[in-house]
Amino acid sequence: MGDMQGLMERLEHAVSRLEQLSAESHRPPGDCGEVNGVNGGVAPSVEAFDKLMNGMVAEFLKNSRILAGDVETHEYQEDRNDLMIPETELKQVAYIFKCNKSTLQMKGKINSITIDNCNKFGLVFDNVVGIVEVINSKDIRIQVMGRVPTISINKTEGCHIYLSDDALDCEVVSATSSEMNILVPQDGDYREFPVPEQFKTFWDGSKLVTEPAEIMA
Repeated sequence: MGDMQGLMERLEHAVSRLEQLSAESHRPPGDCGEVNGVNGGVAPSVEAFDKLMNGMVAEFLKNSRILAGDVETHEYQEDRNDLMIPETELKQVAYIFKCNKSTLQMKGKINSITIDNCNKFGLVFDNVVGIVEVINSKDIRIQVMGRVPTISINKTEGCHIYLSDDALDCEVVSATSSEMNILVPQDGDYREFPVPEQFKTFWDGSKLVTEPAEIMA
């Protein structure tokens, strides 16, 4: 990802330089020896454009195609309860964006899953080796059939996580979210545990300590 970021920065710099050269090439003929190839030459903007397309842009497009091959994307699905990815690979990541009133099932083992801007969305998956992220969403239900080390919930209203027996060591990290529940299998059913939304912080004499706040009725 660092290489991609560097490539993007160089590309932005090259585009800025291209725009500058293009402006210079449109000066009146008296200000420069040639305009857009007139008088037998090639305008600086044309040379810069060719160099850009044959160099960094070509590299960027190549890397984009390689990256896209490892990304499973589901976007803008509505009222679909039959969505399925029958096979996944360890190197793949899944990005789910603006899917509403739908359910997606994923088979196999995948690197990571991101749910972004979804509403009333259900996800069932086998195994994730990295992280499952829920961002800017509402009423999300996640069922873990196998294992997942971490589930992150951020800026989300309503998230229910059904853990399997093998996923009881999963860590759930939450921020600016509400109505979160973790359901743990017990005696053939699930027992629901709410995730704290309010906390208290106090000084214990040497450091700050933060604990869930118990609100008395």
